[in-house]
Amino acid sequence: MTTFHALKVAKIEPETADSVEITFSVPVALAEQFVWRPGQHLTLKTRIGNEDIRRCYSICRAGRDGEISVAVKGIANGRFSQYALRELRAGMELEVMVPQGTFGYAPNANHSGSYLALAAGSGITPMLAIIEATLSAEPQSQFTLIYGNRSSRSMMFRQALADMKDRWPQRLQLIYLFSQEQTESELFHGRLDGAKLHALGDTLIDFTGFDRAFICGPQAMMQETQTALISLGLDGGKIGVEHFNTPDSTSNHAARAQAAGRTVTLRHDGHERQIVLEEGDESVLDAALRQGADLPFACKGGVCATCKCRVVSGEAEMAINYSLEADQIAAGYILSCQALPKGNGLVLDFDV
Repeated sequence: MTTFHALKVAKIEPETADSVEITFSVPVALAEQFVWRPGQHLTLKTRIGNEDIRRCYSICRAGRDGEISVAVKGIANGRFSQYALRELRAGMELEVMVPQGTFGYAPNANHSGSYLALAAGSGITPMLAIIEATLSAEPQSQFTLIYGNRSSRSMMFRQALADMKDRWPQRLQLIYLFSQEQTESELFHGRLDGAKLHALGDTLIDFTGFDRAFICGPQAMMQETQTALISLGLDGGKIGVEHFNTPDSTSNHAARAQAAGRTVTLRHDGHERQIVLEEGDESVLDAALRQGADLPFACKGGVCATCKCRVVSGEAEMAINYSLEADQIAAGYILSCQALPKGNGLVLDFDV
């Protein structure tokens, strides 16, 4: 599941002045491995200078047979995003991991539901796939998208959304919010946050009528809007959140100091090895990579679960967790990118 495959870039298309859609060709031999569920992501890897760079990007849509696409928005000083915008060309190859992630929705033709998507900025990427797949597969279902941006010029996938609206005019409701652009109604001016949802709930939308809600965007926006939806009457169990921009998780100096000198046993690819943590190691994963272990990882932010492993013995503590479900944690799984040992005797199995 964590193997990278060399995929050729079929095309790169600009979305806005600082974002592109990258479409990969998927060989027939890999077609089954690259079957995906709307909401999942791809991990891309390339070498820039002397460093391997890995980044996770949501799948925005499947192209023709044998193609799969992600969208990349430029970040100031972002090494991979700037490389994608300025240097990546059709015909080049990138290392790509098979689709992963638990966020999203698997449409069912027998379902009839009313769904809500909240997106800000590049958070639209997984929503595009979820909305299109759901309306295509569930002919009786409806979708409402509330999409926040600074301006119409910075809005990703505007044409794709317009095409979807033309295709499903009665089943797709699009609500655009602009924080730095004047709108005809004050209701649609401003940021997508809790206050805006309450204003929309007072005048336009009954949030209690949705069967599911999906949220993707900056961390503060997701926290605010999730809280607001619950206060507006939507069951919290119906809300799915995709974390792609996480807070710094490396500030627990005390835990790192206590872990220094601890020995951890790793089981991976049928082999067993021991590593020793130093005070500067931010996690078991960082210590293992520093000592030459070739372990699976991608985001290092507690989001993608690529680095998931199971505690065989001993104890470990995670700083944050955005990807493991309660039943997985109960079964002993942890994220090695967020874990530090508590005491001696920690044994981790990556082959499960």
